[in-house]
Amino acid sequence: MQIQMILILIIQLSSIVGGLTNASKNGHQKAITLKTAPNMRKPRTIVVGGGPVGLSAALLLACRGYDVTVFEATPTEKIKAFDPALAYLYNINFRGQVFTKKFPSVHNRLLKRSVPSTDTGLIVAPGDVEKKIQYPKLPIEEGDCSYWIPRHEMVLLMWDAIDQHNNERGDSNSVGRIDYEHGVDCIHVHPSDEHENHVSVVVKTKSNGKEKTVEANLVVGADGINSKVRECLRERAGLFETWRYNDKKFKIRKWVTPATGLRLKALQLPADNYWVQDANGQKVMIKKNDLVAVRGKRTGPLEYLSLGSLPVNHSTTIRPANCITRPNHVLWNMKNAAEMKTWFKDNFPRLDLDDMISDHEWERFAKADGLAFPPCQYSPGLQVSSDNNEYGVVLLGDAAHAFSPDIGQGINAGLMDAVQFNEILAKTCADEASIESTKITLGAALKEYERIRAPETRALIRLARFGSPYQYNQPWLKDRIGKKLWTANVIMRVFLNKLSFGIFPKPMILAASSKKLTYRQLVRRADLGTLGLVSAVVFSILKIFVSHTLFREKILPGVLTFVQ
Repeated sequence: MQIQMILILIIQLSSIVGGLTNASKNGHQKAITLKTAPNMRKPRTIVVGGGPVGLSAALLLACRGYDVTVFEATPTEKIKAFDPALAYLYNINFRGQVFTKKFPSVHNRLLKRSVPSTDTGLIVAPGDVEKKIQYPKLPIEEGDCSYWIPRHEMVLLMWDAIDQHNNERGDSNSVGRIDYEHGVDCIHVHPSDEHENHVSVVVKTKSNGKEKTVEANLVVGADGINSKVRECLRERAGLFETWRYNDKKFKIRKWVTPATGLRLKALQLPADNYWVQDANGQKVMIKKNDLVAVRGKRTGPLEYLSLGSLPVNHSTTIRPANCITRPNHVLWNMKNAAEMKTWFKDNFPRLDLDDMISDHEWERFAKADGLAFPPCQYSPGLQVSSDNNEYGVVLLGDAAHAFSPDIGQGINAGLMDAVQFNEILAKTCADEASIESTKITLGAALKEYERIRAPETRALIRLARFGSPYQYNQPWLKDRIGKKLWTANVIMRVFLNKLSFGIFPKPMILAASSKKLTYRQLVRRADLGTLGLVSAVVFSILKIFVSHTLFREKILPGVLTFVQ
């Protein structure tokens, strides 16, 4: 029964998003107190990127007394607004909660604005209207509850936390202030040629094109998958050429997975008026806290589509229905609202789309470009520091590692980057006597962060590559074959795990919810399991070969001699 429930979760949720989560031993959940040694000199910090990861780093650094400036490319009028083009959800698991629980106000906002995974159900509406709607049971989660929250709500939550931090600190010198500017692009990062022990960040205001240079001792690159900070480190821009580091370590390593290149755009449905027709003709009201998959009736490789919706809070009025397909799907060839509406109405007869979706939404959806899932990629290098170890640059979040949302770990891994970096920097925030005895410098802290976090990043990418790459249920033959082979591999490993009473490791994607395992431990256990399987197969082949040779060279000649 447990295996069946596991497969239901893996297979039935195809086309929605990976909700399984993983854990780390790194980090603790003690709330941060706004204190630091009053006489300590703190470096000034610039955070490039005002997403959840960049803001988490800003909060953690400010609580240690660092004055922080955040530069975010999104304009002020859009920073807290709902953007249909980015209408996806985060799943904050207990790894991400290591950060949120350090700030009780942040965690309380998360609880209020999200849906706990323990309160969710699953609804699957087959494409054939004569088949009944299915309500598969979800397996009980191991570990702490995770929380579904829309991206814009998470961003809003973090910006509220920044404002609260500044209001509560007042004029305190022991707690850093967080300043921020919206609507500015980072165009260059390089060591300052005017002030010693500083890194210069050149930013450009989008509204008027004006440029300015700001300097800091520490620059945090949290500017996403196409990080400008990382690019400058790779190109050894400006005076970086005088620093002694290997620029090749910032060359991105990429892998293509079955999910790479898939395109996504979301059709906005009314959360309070989402009905699906059952086989008996009755309308079933979709609950806001349910995972939903409504299959289309067309099954061709260029026309198959499933509308996937993730849980939203009871106060939410808009419910994104994710459309995830290959780039050559007919969906991307339709740019006319009337054509799009006609196609959807024919493909989804269970939905009363005339009542649910306005003409304005059809027009917006038809013109939307959508998003493309990136390859699995990471930067082997995570930091650089000056020769005197007094100033430097660090990469966090998508700037360091990025992948498609198969395993639901993107934001959680990014938040843990910030937590890990903060814990290492804490060594520089002790009293003066402690610093004198340990001789910890900013450069040493940066190097220690890279030493600890880089192996975790590589393991994370391994998990993203092989964890659950076929969950989007694409109709191409290679996808269907690949999914069957992947599912068979999962079933086999689950069976061996049960048969060996836990000695043989679980599949990576299922073991990812264990709090006891880091990414490295998770991947290492899976590799050992694979090595055991390969060794067993090789041993069996050799045994058969040896037996056949023994039979042919010794037993068979003896039998023939006896017969003669």
